[in-house]
Amino acid sequence: MTKFDTRVEELIAKHPHLSKDEAIKIVTEKNERKKQKRNARSNKASN
Repeated sequence: MTKFDTRVEELIAKHPHLSKDEAIKIVTEKNERKKQKRNARSNKASN
């Protein structure tokens, strides 16, 4: 099981009212926000 799958399963376990598709969307959006923050920090450091 990948880390992504594990996070989706943990989110569903914590919030059983979520569907798998909704949980996947939430985890994907969080990953995108983290990626943007990481890129912003690396760009700031390189300037």
